[in-house]
Amino acid sequence: MTGSREEERRKLADIINHWNANRLDLFEISRPTEDLEFHGVMRFYFQDRVAGNFATKCIRVSSTATTQDVIETLAEKFRPDMRMLSSPKYSLYEVHVSGEERQLDLDEKPLVVQLNWNKDDREGRFVLKNENDVLLKKTQSNDEQALNREDGENNRLAAEVYKDMPETSFTRTISNPEVVMKRRRQQKLEKRMQEFMSSDGRPDSGGTLRIYADSLKPNIPYKTILLSTRDTADFAVVEALEKYGLEKENPREYCIARQDDKSGKEAILEDLECPLQIFRDWPADRGALVFQLKKRPPDYQMRKGRKGDDKGVLRRDGSNSSLPPEKLPYLVELSPGRGNHYAYYAYRHHEDGSDSRDKPKLYRLQHSITEVGSDCTADGAIQLLGPGILPHHCNLMHSEGMVTVTPHGPDADTFVDGQRVMETTVLRSGSTLQFGSAHIFKFVDPMFDQGAKREPAAMMRGRHKSGSVAETTFDLHGDVHSGAALPTSKSSGKLEMERGMVKPMIRAEQQDNRSQDSLADRTELTLPAGIEFRDNSEDTFLSAIINYTNSSTVHFKLSPTYVLYMACRYVLSPSYRNDMSPSERTHKVIAIVNKMVSMMEGVIQKQKNIAGALAFWMANASELLNFIKQDRDLSRITLDAQDILAHLVQMAFKYLVHCLQADLNNYMPAFLDDPEEQNPQRPKIEDVLHTLTGAMSLLRRCRVNAALTIQLFSQLFHFINMWLFNKLVTDTDSGLCCHYWGAILRQQLSHIEAWAEKQGLELAADCHLSRIVQATTLLTMDKYSMQDVQNIHNTCFKLNSLQLHALMNNYHCAPDEPYIPP
Repeated sequence: MTGSREEERRKLADIINHWNANRLDLFEISRPTEDLEFHGVMRFYFQDRVAGNFATKCIRVSSTATTQDVIETLAEKFRPDMRMLSSPKYSLYEVHVSGEERQLDLDEKPLVVQLNWNKDDREGRFVLKNENDVLLKKTQSNDEQALNREDGENNRLAAEVYKDMPETSFTRTISNPEVVMKRRRQQKLEKRMQEFMSSDGRPDSGGTLRIYADSLKPNIPYKTILLSTRDTADFAVVEALEKYGLEKENPREYCIARQDDKSGKEAILEDLECPLQIFRDWPADRGALVFQLKKRPPDYQMRKGRKGDDKGVLRRDGSNSSLPPEKLPYLVELSPGRGNHYAYYAYRHHEDGSDSRDKPKLYRLQHSITEVGSDCTADGAIQLLGPGILPHHCNLMHSEGMVTVTPHGPDADTFVDGQRVMETTVLRSGSTLQFGSAHIFKFVDPMFDQGAKREPAAMMRGRHKSGSVAETTFDLHGDVHSGAALPTSKSSGKLEMERGMVKPMIRAEQQDNRSQDSLADRTELTLPAGIEFRDNSEDTFLSAIINYTNSSTVHFKLSPTYVLYMACRYVLSPSYRNDMSPSERTHKVIAIVNKMVSMMEGVIQKQKNIAGALAFWMANASELLNFIKQDRDLSRITLDAQDILAHLVQMAFKYLVHCLQADLNNYMPAFLDDPEEQNPQRPKIEDVLHTLTGAMSLLRRCRVNAALTIQLFSQLFHFINMWLFNKLVTDTDSGLCCHYWGAILRQQLSHIEAWAEKQGLELAADCHLSRIVQATTLLTMDKYSMQDVQNIHNTCFKLNSLQLHALMNNYHCAPDEPYIPP
């Protein structure tokens, strides 16, 4: 899959995730395939004129299914008995509660249309209509009033479907429409108001403006829109159309006209004039100023020279229209795959534990305020979830070529180059920026980098490509699940993205000619850096990187991977002994990769009892394997080395589990600490939690990917489960099988569950601690009569009959407790 196709897929997945987050589970849309295809359940209504009501059906629809395909399926579902008696003509309509309705073209994709409601969390319905019903009624009377009545009836389709099928949890798709839409509107309003704030907190650069539309909507007096003094008339047109429910109209066909009350003169605003600024500058002695939204006159000509004279004009977001997006400063994620509540997303969505979000995210900073926080979901905001992230965490301000970060309060953990900041701080290109405890980004200003000329042009090539190397997502069998290979073929997808919208793409064959042209112009992709070494110092060089690297002092823990990979690319290039034939070069690369892998195996074996070294080399082995597999040259010639690297990851994982379990074993007696004895010498449950936190910190520091992290903690949770359960079942003299100890153990386990939830590992803990949790439930529940048997079976379903028998046999009744019958 090419980088651009992978980027498209990621954007589409984000839109689908946003849809799923607000919709009922029944209407969840599947993740897009490599061909950008997705599926979802859709509800359709049928207006049955004969029965005088609406019927409803749900069917599963693909993003490639056209309106024609859907209509044919629905015709069979709604009226199978009528299909042979007549040949009705059906149409599919999209209707909204606002009264807006639209007939879908036969080649439109209904699921794609529905997904685009996501843009502003609109709620809508799809109605199947038999057009013959309408024609039949029209032919029954030549009376013009009857015709007008029928036309009005068609226009009332939206009102009818919502009246006959009022919204309930059964008929709606969105989880809680009013609450969700209110929240979205509030967030949009807050974001705009924030842009207008001056340094002293007053709204000095924006406000509200009344827009009238007498010629378009005579029954609506006016609508109020929110504008800044820099927002242009063409932006005001788009906002006003949306307010009046005309967002489907082409804004180029409309204009804003100003009319002064005294003279009655009217003037159409140029696209780049700013209505709010005009309103504020208007002298009071000239009377009231009124703004009208109206159709642009067909013969209207813009004032000469104005349309093209926009080089220095600011857009609605304040960005200079002459500055292309790639020149904007941006944040690039340095902790990929952890952007959505560490490790939880991957565990939830993939049975094999792989994390599809390992590709580093890149956020471009527009000329405005960019909000950062867990509740920041508006367009342009950066939403981050995880430990230490507040709902509104901080603001990034891009203005006059400078970017600053301002934390929202003393609790908003924000670090610049490792130093905590409490007030507005200017960012320099190359600075690291950390939010909370897990989200680390690098700040890059392309304009600064370009001006500094710090790197040769060849090194800069491809620097800002979206297809940057991704961190591995990898399972224990050595399969890689992340990243995009270098481009090798043309994209032939069915969808394309545009401003958070999804639309069907033009046919692949129409694309071919353009693709050929762009391929011809494309320069060969090169790495932004290279590493050279002398031919006679190869072993010394590799040994220095692998055998003599101190894992505890290296700042960037994946640096061995990058160095080794760039060394491989150097050997592949003509710069390394240009007298070599292609076959000699291939054999040389294979030999060097095999040498790397062999040295890595030796270092893992030597340090198999040092947890820090094992985590370090496990991360590097999995990352190097991913780099090699994604490289179009190396992947074909190093199959044996790839198998060994996969084995090394498994080996390092196994040794690391043993190390961490040994550490944990020292503190396991903390679970059996009797609160009434107060023995300061015994381990406490805090020691267990400290051990788990240390393990998590180590894995994050070494940049171990999410899949391996989840699997490793699954092993640790299983160890806790096994150790405690065996104590209950095998140690008959311990006296632990009683109500008192059942309650204590349950309390201690709740600390582990709470810790796991904070780390995004609640599903792993729930799965691997379930047996001991249900054993403690059994010890503390009623089990004294035959009536309790069914409740025990329902509650303790993880325990088999032998385990139940052993726990019951070992059970010690308290003096005041009823006896358990055999």
